[in-house]
Amino acid sequence: MDYRLPGLILTGASGLVGRNFIKAAAGNFRLFCIARRSMEEVGVLADSNLRWTQVDIADWGDLKDLIQRTKDYGGVDYILHLAGYYDFTNKDHPNYVRTNIEGTKNVLELAKQLEVKRFIFASSLAACPFGTTVNETSPATADMPYARSKRAGEELVREYSQWFPCVTVRIAAVFSDWCEYPPLYTLLNNWLSGKPLASRLVAGKGLSAIPYIHVHDLIQFFFRVIEQSDELPHHLILNASPDGKVCHLDLFHLATHSHYAKPHSPLFIHRRLLQPMILARQLLSRLQGKEPFEQLWMLDYVDRQLVADSAQTRSLLAWEPNPRKSITRRLVFLIENMQRNPELWRVWNEAMLRKAHDRPYLVLHQMMGDVLEKIRNEAVEVLTDQLMGADRQMAAPDIARFLDAIKRDVVQSYLRLLLQLVLTVVRTRNRPMMRQYAFIIALQTMETGISKSVESYFLYAIGEFLISRLRFHPELLRHSPKAGEYIPVAIHMAIDRIEDQAELSRMQNPRLFEELERHPPPQETTAFEEVVIELERLCNEAVSGQSWSSPLYMTWSNTRNPALF
Repeated sequence: MDYRLPGLILTGASGLVGRNFIKAAAGNFRLFCIARRSMEEVGVLADSNLRWTQVDIADWGDLKDLIQRTKDYGGVDYILHLAGYYDFTNKDHPNYVRTNIEGTKNVLELAKQLEVKRFIFASSLAACPFGTTVNETSPATADMPYARSKRAGEELVREYSQWFPCVTVRIAAVFSDWCEYPPLYTLLNNWLSGKPLASRLVAGKGLSAIPYIHVHDLIQFFFRVIEQSDELPHHLILNASPDGKVCHLDLFHLATHSHYAKPHSPLFIHRRLLQPMILARQLLSRLQGKEPFEQLWMLDYVDRQLVADSAQTRSLLAWEPNPRKSITRRLVFLIENMQRNPELWRVWNEAMLRKAHDRPYLVLHQMMGDVLEKIRNEAVEVLTDQLMGADRQMAAPDIARFLDAIKRDVVQSYLRLLLQLVLTVVRTRNRPMMRQYAFIIALQTMETGISKSVESYFLYAIGEFLISRLRFHPELLRHSPKAGEYIPVAIHMAIDRIEDQAELSRMQNPRLFEELERHPPPQETTAFEEVVIELERLCNEAVSGQSWSSPLYMTWSNTRNPALF
């Protein structure tokens, strides 16, 4: 990491805003990213100044472990807290309290212990009631579950501002060039469907309106807050929004004219007729095994408006949203992407529409990692006895010859290495990490005379042992009733990933591995232990983003048969 750069913790790193912030911030910050999904799932690329960890912010026990980790990498100057729960059912889901309130309190406590220069909290203009003009002093008194949780978050931020500078940012509806804002996606899907009726329907008089902000404008807004942090008041509320609002009727005319290349006449549906239409759509969707987006509570917002007045923010930050990124100017880009790449458009937006905020397997993987850590030494002893004892007689001839020629302490070191690799994959579920380390692991084993068949044999034995010990482990079963079914899948997937990446390394470097296969079986453990230590560090940090210039790889590439590289 470049310790000259400011350090920033980013929560909600796998979301729309988080992903885009990471792209824009590369090279400007040391980023410590917190997410519920892996880098691979969301397409974030590894970077030497990025560390990624999958943590539930509502779990203080796991979150507090980041305190020392971030200090080991130069400390933290800022926290940008984007993580939050929302859905469009308008039901009082427990995650509104667990994530948006308890999780926010945990992240604030993290900021307090890290002594940050500024805490930035992502709230929403929707925390304020519709039918009003929202400025920076407006009370957050809207009565939806999401709004209530954001109001509680704002109050927590105000409370913690006695210990460090804080800013609450009330954000307009965020969209990208691929839309990624579910209500707008649903409207465009209907209006641009080409269906005679659905393509003309507009609820009420088409006056429903909110302000929109392009995700790129929002990223620049956050940069501006950080740049101006030292000059800003100790605690303040800002509006990340253009002034005014954009109503559905304006969007209808712009979208349909662009798509159909001619004016399209709206068919206004009175509010009283919308209720049976929503009920009919809900019934049809559920018969098809789907959950409809349209909900009856949305009728309360037909022809109601939320208007932004961001004059104080603009004056304080000297910030203006880019006119080219306004929803009215950018809508043609959304429609172009929809027309040219319909499948990608659907995938991106359905992911936003149906995204799962509950990730029970995140906790299960962390618990599995903890149990594996506890039984690792026992596993090494039991597996060594098993492999070098009775099982040796039933092994294939080449494996039996290998076991006859190798020392017990070398078998134990190799088992420790493979067990640590399985533990790391189980805890992080991180394929980018595997791609970076599999070559080293494959090179290590091949250079010391361990063949692919031996590696597979050892991994199979490890997998069977771990499944037998974990599948009915009381600690795991107590926390997750489905753990018994899921554990074999998780272990097999971890082992398959290891073997897949080792196989890929062999395919990409055939001459190198042909040469290494001629080496005799190993008689000492030093090389194994070096890799185990590095893997332990990686697993304990639960991070990825390591580059090929890591100390371990440089050691191998510079000292191990350099003529082969």
